[in-house]
Amino acid sequence: MEICALTPELLTPTFAYLRRSPYRNALLLSNISQLRQSCDVLVAQHHEEIVGVASTYRDLPTPNFIFAAAYPSVAQQLLENLVARNPQLRDRPVMALLPEDRFRQVRSFATLVDSEVEYQMGVEPDTLRMPDGPPARRLGQADLPAMSALAEAAGLTVWHESTLGLGPAFGCFEGERLVAMAATHFATPDVIEIGHVATHPDFRRRGYAKAATAALTQAAFALAPRVFLMVLEENLPARHTYRALGFQAIESFHLARFLF
Repeated sequence: MEICALTPELLTPTFAYLRRSPYRNALLLSNISQLRQSCDVLVAQHHEEIVGVASTYRDLPTPNFIFAAAYPSVAQQLLENLVARNPQLRDRPVMALLPEDRFRQVRSFATLVDSEVEYQMGVEPDTLRMPDGPPARRLGQADLPAMSALAEAAGLTVWHESTLGLGPAFGCFEGERLVAMAATHFATPDVIEIGHVATHPDFRRRGYAKAATAALTQAAFALAPRVFLMVLEENLPARHTYRALGFQAIESFHLARFLF
């Protein structure tokens, strides 16, 4: 087996490999396309066939990895190579969002620090239910200061002002004040992830975030055939809200930290 950095020549077969499971591999699809400049990506080949992909974001404050592999032995070699190339992944907890089988693969050779369950929830164009409630409008560059202030007030941990460059965002206003928003984590031709869903603490439980999420989802279907978001198992109010919009759980993931 050969493991090497992703090259332009490997891009097409790597896309084909990951597109076999576009929801499960959504993060990796974004890492080899829209977010490529921010990622280190390794590809495993066996007899010139792609058998695994692993990646880490270079610019996140938390060390992280993501991977897909045909066999446990491929997963171990891929991640060992990724750690060797990226010193920030060594000797400290490293975050990963993994479906059950990949979570078990990593547990077989790395030390689990902690883990919680997060659901991947998806919706189809014909099952999306637009709510009756406050109006939402698309947000632009002029709204960035208000978006950043809302992110801070709501306690978003991965907010960055570059978000508007990744895809659409929608918000709800009380007067001229932005009180809720939903934005795009990434957008590829295959799948879009909704994120940065936030409501100001003074305006919660009034349907603002629900309206912003629904408007963003509707706009996202003009860009890709699949739309999803992630929500922690323990966040019952959010799960209820997303189900009311037509989202259903696709798969459960482990949001886990490992030591290599």
